[in-house]
Amino acid sequence: MIEASISRIQIIFLMLLSLGISNHVLIIPHLLQAAERDAWFSILIAYAALICWSVILYLILKSMNTLAFTVWLKNRIGKVGLWFITGGISLYLFVSGIMIVFDTTKNVKIYFLPNTHEFVITLSFIGLSYITAKGGFKTLVYMSAMLLPIVWMLGIGVSLMTTGVKDYGMLHPLLKEGIASELMGSVVVFGGSMDLLILLLIQHRLKKPLNYGTIFILLSLLVGLIMGPTLGAIASFGPFQAENFRFPAFEQWRLVMIGSSISHVDFFAVFQLMAGSVIRTSLIVHLLCELAGGHSQKFRQTVMLIISVIISLPSLLRLSDIVMQKLIHDYFYTYSLWFGVTLTTLLFLITFVPQWKGARNE
Repeated sequence: MIEASISRIQIIFLMLLSLGISNHVLIIPHLLQAAERDAWFSILIAYAALICWSVILYLILKSMNTLAFTVWLKNRIGKVGLWFITGGISLYLFVSGIMIVFDTTKNVKIYFLPNTHEFVITLSFIGLSYITAKGGFKTLVYMSAMLLPIVWMLGIGVSLMTTGVKDYGMLHPLLKEGIASELMGSVVVFGGSMDLLILLLIQHRLKKPLNYGTIFILLSLLVGLIMGPTLGAIASFGPFQAENFRFPAFEQWRLVMIGSSISHVDFFAVFQLMAGSVIRTSLIVHLLCELAGGHSQKFRQTVMLIISVIISLPSLLRLSDIVMQKLIHDYFYTYSLWFGVTLTTLLFLITFVPQWKGARNE
């Protein structure tokens, strides 16, 4: 039995740092490619849809109360249903893990260690993430509580220090290319925000059950983490130049000048990137290990090691970045959206299924 000792604010810190790096690194390049100048409007459309979706998510969490996700499912639909649903979630987490490892190592390779072999970069990153995951869930929570305030202050800092080079007039005109591109951009944002389903896997660790206010605040902050850098990228570089950047949020750091003599302070962006990426990767490894079951320390460490190797394979095998980004842009966000909507609909229907007679809270 897992001791429930995590507060709501700690969960918010963990989710913001873990999911926020996804919003910064993964979503924004594809959002800008899909919606260009109207990317910010796509975010608003997706936000409205996400609010409606989050109500369903809250009702599912409310039904679970303090039960672990796997126990709640098993008590209602049995082992076969449990394996089917957790298998789908595991596949989603594996793909998300591959994406964050690939993009993080690619960022480091392009901007900071161009002469270092990708094998060394990937091995170093996944090794650090594996060690963090081994430390357990509380380690991730405490690290998030320490790192997030620094990451957040750096984000506010780069926003303020680049104000002079931004032209927000480039956000207009609205809907110049019609509504199709805005809807495609909203699909990217909605699909990328399905990471909120992670709440299902960690809510049983809370001292008190999640209320909708907490979910709404978390959702709004995560959407804000997409909106801020997207507006900044368009206003700083223009919509067409911004969409050509591999990492638009990172490029904004290159515009920062401190006084007239200090520039190239983009090493702060490395801190932001690594803080979020390590926490996100470690959380994915930890959750996949939890879904695999098993309680012995040796078994868990072996499973974590296998998971770490699997999600780093595309990076270790040096899969083409162009191929990888095309796969993500063409398939991942659309399928992620349908996966998230289908899963929440299915789980919402399961809330009406009574527990099996004799089922006990574990």
